[in-house]
Amino acid sequence: MSSFGRPRMSRLVFQPALMLMALVGAANRCDAQGANHAGGNGGDAIRCVSAKPEIAIPACSNIIKDKREESENRAIALRNRASSFQQQGDLAHAIADYTTALKNPEQHEILAKIHLNRGLMYFRKNDEAEALADYNDAIALDAKLASAYVNRSTIFGNRGDDDRAIADLDQAATISPKDSGIYINRGFIHARRGENEPALADYSKAIELNPAEATAWRDRAFVYRALGDDAKAAADAAEAIRLNPDAAGAHLYLGLSLQATGKTAQALGEFDRAIKLNPLDAHAYKARGDYYLAQRDLEHGIADFSEAIGLNAKMTAAYVNRGAAHLARSEWDLAIADFTSAIALDPKEGAAYLNRGQALGAKHERDRAIADFTQAIHIDADALDAYRHRAFLREEGGDSPGALEDYNRVISSNPRDAEALRGRGFVRLKRHEPDAAIADLTAAIALNPSDALAYRFRGTAYSAKKDFKRAGMDDAAAARLNPNLR
Repeated sequence: MSSFGRPRMSRLVFQPALMLMALVGAANRCDAQGANHAGGNGGDAIRCVSAKPEIAIPACSNIIKDKREESENRAIALRNRASSFQQQGDLAHAIADYTTALKNPEQHEILAKIHLNRGLMYFRKNDEAEALADYNDAIALDAKLASAYVNRSTIFGNRGDDDRAIADLDQAATISPKDSGIYINRGFIHARRGENEPALADYSKAIELNPAEATAWRDRAFVYRALGDDAKAAADAAEAIRLNPDAAGAHLYLGLSLQATGKTAQALGEFDRAIKLNPLDAHAYKARGDYYLAQRDLEHGIADFSEAIGLNAKMTAAYVNRGAAHLARSEWDLAIADFTSAIALDPKEGAAYLNRGQALGAKHERDRAIADFTQAIHIDADALDAYRHRAFLREEGGDSPGALEDYNRVISSNPRDAEALRGRGFVRLKRHEPDAAIADLTAAIALNPSDALAYRFRGTAYSAKKDFKRAGMDDAAAARLNPNLR
């Protein structure tokens, strides 16, 4: 009577491909300049402020070890050596030097910067608790140290405490209103929360302050896409690429915007570039997989979704859409496995239930399929596909009242749903309501004149009314449209 429809792709919102936050807070190496080294380390004093750690570290060490040096000069050398270790990525030695430096009597502003830098080292060691403690101490010592608020906001953001992260960035923006990076970071959190208008305002402010900042253009493109303005999104992504041709995320966003405006060939090229520039971006593979799926190139789509899952095993949308590709290839078990994985990751992913229901229906597992369609409806009361599929299975199982109820729900929402009209016509035919069946089937044929089944069912309804002339005409039309139809 009816057939299952095409699989539903996941509608998971695309996330911006960003680092969580820009971290700041390098030690001030210029403090050592002009010091009077009574201990005879004048050459070491120059080398201690070198930008090359391999030169600076031995020189600073000589000053630190020289007991003849003034304590202030040794303290400066210690801070500079810590900064050199930091530059080298030697976190343990940097932390040790910063910790020793904190024991020296210093002005509050200097101690605040030492806490800031040690906090950054702890953060890079994935020790958020120690990092947070240092950022708190830095702010307590110097409430005007904007970078401490920025770095602390990163930890709050990592923990999902977006309100406190935004509050810290608000404070940083008050202290340093011309720092474009602060607005980029705050825009990211707003975008992640789906607060598109505040995000748009922040990225626009960042661009106003620094028009050469490719990141702001790229991320504003994401917001424009979320707002449905693909033309502006494409323009911003293109500008980001002009400023930084190697910005993989910008190529990705440009591809998505081009795809949304029907420029599919150009979109594919941008997805290819995004993946070439960043082969570890699961979102880029997923986006290209979506392109292939839309083009019915199922083999390449499955390959890209598999790459995305390999890079990010928690990407629900990649499982849903790979399952959709398997479903389109009639690979029922593979499809079911993917939809089941998606549901395990996100029990509220309606597309996974809808699609798994179709695969189960195709395997003649009616009860399990009905259960999945019911769950899809529970998640989204307007999931018309789920009502339509459930109606078909209910009728097949002998539940004509249930099927009629489901078809009525679909048609009340969309009176031009030809498949639902045909399905309801069939149910009414089975319930010995030929006039009502003919009305539905006639409406279905008007909407889809190539529907052979609708002609066949209407022919049967006319026969029930003894109108054999019209029945014969409909049977002939059905045979002409589909000679294999029985």
